[in-house]
Amino acid sequence: MTPPPAPPFVYAPDSAQPPGETLKEQLEALGIPQADLARRTGLSTKHINQIVQGTAVLTPETALLLERATGIPASMWNQLEAAWRTHVTRQQELQQLSKRIDWLDNFSLTELVKRSILPNKNRSTDNLQRLLAFFGVADPDIAEDLWRSYRTAFRRSTVLKTDDYATAVWLRQAELKARALPCQPFDRAALTALLPSLRALTLEDPATWPNRITHLCAQAGVAVVFLPAPPLTSVSGVTRWLTPDKVAIALSDRFKKDDHFWFTVFHEIGHTLLHGKRLTFLDNTDRADERTPEGDRSEEEADAFAAQTLIPPEHNAAYRRLARRPMPFDNVKAFARQAGIAPGIVVGRLQHDGALPWTHGNNLKRPVRFPHNGPAEDQPQ
Repeated sequence: MTPPPAPPFVYAPDSAQPPGETLKEQLEALGIPQADLARRTGLSTKHINQIVQGTAVLTPETALLLERATGIPASMWNQLEAAWRTHVTRQQELQQLSKRIDWLDNFSLTELVKRSILPNKNRSTDNLQRLLAFFGVADPDIAEDLWRSYRTAFRRSTVLKTDDYATAVWLRQAELKARALPCQPFDRAALTALLPSLRALTLEDPATWPNRITHLCAQAGVAVVFLPAPPLTSVSGVTRWLTPDKVAIALSDRFKKDDHFWFTVFHEIGHTLLHGKRLTFLDNTDRADERTPEGDRSEEEADAFAAQTLIPPEHNAAYRRLARRPMPFDNVKAFARQAGIAPGIVVGRLQHDGALPWTHGNNLKRPVRFPHNGPAEDQPQ
């Protein structure tokens, strides 16, 4: 699948001509002095001269007067004025942005080039403009205020740190990719009904998972996208509502084994089914620094949802017996067959519950290696 297109960057010439220059040329071509034009239009000679010099705004009313006096359509005068004022404003903006070049230092320019967000690694106003256009914001201060204002549940401190800028890039790319993914309107019942089918995928070839997950979830209004995480970050997944009828779940390439991958998949689906549409939930592979606001049980609830989906309550009694005596590993395999899930997931659960050392049973887990560009759109679903 080709990566989502970079945000449009409209060509803007470095120089523009004020409409007064065109007016001056036309008056010379027609042989009309400025004083004569003033009499023809009812404007003062001073005002005509200010338009020619580019110091006075050429209003729509003036454009109509010039149309009658010169035969040149008012629409052309309006277009010339708009282009000139846009150019002047753009130059003023560039002057202000030139003082904020240091904001680029918060990002890895190498990574931004790799992700086709910037064309080069230059610390330039051009690249600053491109990065702001990518984020869809007017200036760096607005970007940071926007990130801080998100009601986001983090599995770590919410203080903005250096790697949060890399995470912001990942989140924005995931958002753009998810918005471009066709989906049915969100249907809670349909998503709930998909859970057994998603769970059954744990037994299939991991190479098929991205396509199948994306295809199935799109039918219920959930845009699941796969996007490599930036270096030096530990982001593993995010759940974010894009519209009341579409939710995005983005999964990174931080997964090493199938137990972690599938737990995160159902953890994010748990957020979708259990929690508010105004919230964004960002989850990390590094859980040593977990922190959520006091009284917020959303992460615990999503964890419980994932655990109960992978090993449903009807298998609890059998699981408790297994936990008391997990070895030989044929016991694990037999329970996995009974429960209809991959044995590596059972191993991960036993390790988490303390029934198995973290060094035991890892050979039953399958590695997860997805292409960096995610599921191929042209492959059959």
